Amino acid sequence: MAISSTGNKSLDNISNSYQSTDKEKTKKAEALGKDSFLTMLVAQLQNQDPLNPMDGTDFSAQLAQFSQLEQLINLNDSMESLAKSYAEKSEGDVVGYIGKQVTGNVDTMNVDKGTVSGGFYNIARPADIMVTITDADGKTVKTLFQGQQTAGSHTISWDGTDNQGKAVEDGSYKYSIMANAGDGFAELPSSVTGKVDGVTYNNGKPYLVVQGVLLDPKSLTSVINQIDGNGNGNGMLDSALSYIGKTVTSDSPVVLVEDGLVSGKEFTFTLDTPKDVTLKVYDSSDRVVRTITLPASNTVGGQNKVEWNGVSDSGSKVSDGLYYYTTQTNSGYAKTPVSGEVSGIKYVNNSQYLVMKDSGRLVSASTLTAIN
Repeated sequence: MAISSTGNKSLDNISNSYQSTDKEKTKKAEALGKDSFLTMLVAQLQNQDPLNPMDGTDFSAQLAQFSQLEQLINLNDSMESLAKSYAEKSEGDVVGYIGKQVTGNVDTMNVDKGTVSGGFYNIARPADIMVTITDADGKTVKTLFQGQQTAGSHTISWDGTDNQGKAVEDGSYKYSIMANAGDGFAELPSSVTGKVDGVTYNNGKPYLVVQGVLLDPKSLTSVINQIDGNGNGNGMLDSALSYIGKTVTSDSPVVLVEDGLVSGKEFTFTLDTPKDVTLKVYDSSDRVVRTITLPASNTVGGQNKVEWNGVSDSGSKVSDGLYYYTTQTNSGYAKTPVSGEVSGIKYVNNSQYLVMKDSGRLVSASTLTAIN
């Protein structure tokens, strides 16, 4: 933009010395910046009444205002550069997660040139699984019926097509998990736990690669350093420690057998009315190790308790490790809620569990249904 004082060389020199040659600054010309301010000042000088010229004091004040404006603009540019630098550094910090064990909530799959990043979910007991995939507008694009799945961790296989078989556009898609373990479908929190194998970028945003799943660093619920041979973690985020001293509830209790001793011998389950119940204890490989049958005459409406001494159906002691149980009636599975104060954190098989103070039962933070 050329600024001319129509013959006044002094004003021409002032105006030309402040003309911006920076393309990025030119883009900001829509706002009232240095160039616009100087244009107005020159126009004011050009059109002043020669019989009543501008007072020198007023002119000096306007030049001072111009100087302040320039300083503010330069300060704003500096702050923008600082913010950009900080953002780049923050993204670089995600590399520090590589090699660490993390747990995070995940509900997004990304489609890039037809390739779909995997989804993930965990279930504590066998259940029928249904997956609903939605686009950015919340519209359902695909429903996947997974059928009966065993307890444990599972990945979601989606070919990137909608319900009509057409390929969807590249982008991010959210998914929700519905599980039916015998008492109706209920939404299941989806989380992934594992070692961070690397960092990848999608649409300029960094994601952690955990078990082939892309995990947003903002969704992390816990981070621990690599586990040593004794299963001891070197560190963790306060998010896990913050549960200690609080009363929590979970429908997916885990039983720990250690040195032949069962942590919390009483299994609890809830019934609406007295019913015949078949309680089954499973090991980490989903094998039934003990079956306990209770007639309706031995159950009540409300909370029921059954003791297990760590002995299998064959009459021998089970091996040390993690176990879970289900309680089935003629009308489906009964709920198995457990509540208690968290007294500590236990590491088993490179995973962390909250320890119930009174019952000794273990629960995963991702299965909590209430926190007091």
